[in-house]
Amino acid sequence: MLASMAVLAATGLIAGMRSVTHSMPAAAPSRTGGLSMMPSGTPKVPYKYPGMETPVWVDVYNRMYRERILFVSQGIDDGFANQMIAVLLYLESESANDPIAMYFNVPGGITKSGLAIYDTMRIMPYPIQTVNMGACAQIAAFLVAGGTKGKRFALPNSRFYMSNPYISPTFDNEGNPRTRIMQATEMQLEVEEVLRDKKRMLEGFSSFTGRPMELLRDDFKRDFYLSAPEAMQYGLVDSMLAPKNPNKQSSKSDIQFGKFAAGQEQRFGDRTFEPPEPLSDGPSTADGGI
Repeated sequence: MLASMAVLAATGLIAGMRSVTHSMPAAAPSRTGGLSMMPSGTPKVPYKYPGMETPVWVDVYNRMYRERILFVSQGIDDGFANQMIAVLLYLESESANDPIAMYFNVPGGITKSGLAIYDTMRIMPYPIQTVNMGACAQIAAFLVAGGTKGKRFALPNSRFYMSNPYISPTFDNEGNPRTRIMQATEMQLEVEEVLRDKKRMLEGFSSFTGRPMELLRDDFKRDFYLSAPEAMQYGLVDSMLAPKNPNKQSSKSDIQFGKFAAGQEQRFGDRTFEPPEPLSDGPSTADGGI
């Protein structure tokens, strides 16, 4: 029992359970005796823990961890990098051979925090698929390009924002930028550290894309954007993801609200929910109606 709880805690599923039981009011019992209605707020999906008979609602991202799918969808800082590294290490302990997928839509982040994630990705024994879903800026573009070669993808409308590392500004308690007072020697040390980070990123991009360092130094004299086809030509990704079924919707007349699978019924597990009966038009005025 303790081992099972430890596994669940490592994947964050325990936190999902706590958010359901403590932060949300108790849901009314289901009329069918099965799963109750999903609580509002954070998207949650049903998941049945090993040894449990009734599914519970868990955070959708934690549920995807169980399928070895990770979503990187916020600015990368030290705290978020630590969480991602912990998940990568846990997935290695669970299976060192099964591949994982990382989906990115990131506005940027701290360079050193992103490099910590990259170093962990590089030493993992399993293949890592990376996908740019929307916009990947600076260190996020670096991480997408750092996936396993042959498994780096981008959606057709995604963008890569290629920018140089910079000194992060400081802000006061009200969020206003604050002027940093420092000696010339301290400023020189900070600039040298930023240039060191830039050199490390350019070396990585050279390894990812096969482009020489001289060409990359010239490209990174200014920040620039790359579309998905341009990123594929540049060498950041290997291919674009095409629609699985481009003709899945031929006309608006084919759209049927609430229709799942091949029939009119809706299914959850082994349960089937028939569609409701259509409402009557009500009594007419000829029959004495109002």
